[in-house]
Amino acid sequence: MNARTSIRKARRTKRRFDEFVENVAWYLGWFGLALLVACGLLWLIPDDNWNGVAGLRAERLPIYTLVAMLFASLVGWGYVNSGEDRIRRRLGKPIDITLFVVLPLACIAAGLLQGWLSDKTGMTPPSHPFWVFVRWYPPLLVCVSAATFLLWKSRPRKRMYLDRGLGYTLLLGPYALLFAFMEFGLRLDWLSEPMKETFASSGQYAIALQLIVAYFIGGD
Repeated sequence: MNARTSIRKARRTKRRFDEFVENVAWYLGWFGLALLVACGLLWLIPDDNWNGVAGLRAERLPIYTLVAMLFASLVGWGYVNSGEDRIRRRLGKPIDITLFVVLPLACIAAGLLQGWLSDKTGMTPPSHPFWVFVRWYPPLLVCVSAATFLLWKSRPRKRMYLDRGLGYTLLLGPYALLFAFMEFGLRLDWLSEPMKETFASSGQYAIALQLIVAYFIGGD
């Protein structure tokens, strides 16, 4: 009886923690969307009209925009998590933990040990099928999860609601933009070179970690 009580308490604690993380991400995400709109207006307004007002600096506008985009991407991150949850509900426990935890972890480990593995196995990156899988499995899983969410929102019942799908696609935009930049080499000329290098180098691992975190946050 004590064991069952402890398990129930642990589950309630996890649910409360999951709800807390999801709520924080939701509020920060919408705050980021508001900041992104403000940054968009600043890009359109000549620098002389706002430079120095309220401590703002024109040369820091790319940094302001990037921070706003990072916060705003949390909305899309939540949508991807919802899509992942919908996929997982159709799978058995062994399959979903393999797809969303074991394989992303394996991709991270393989990426970190790329030199050692290629020397030991003769599998030369990046063209060998093993390294193609390591490189593209996490991004593909994110794309499938996002598509699952958008299809669910576009077609909640029998008919397709294109306006709903378009609205959620726009809200997913900041996440999709950062995702395309990190994974597909999208050019963002307004970013400085150090920022580009940092995000490009962390992209593969960041996406895999998002999948793993999403498995434990908000899932059943």
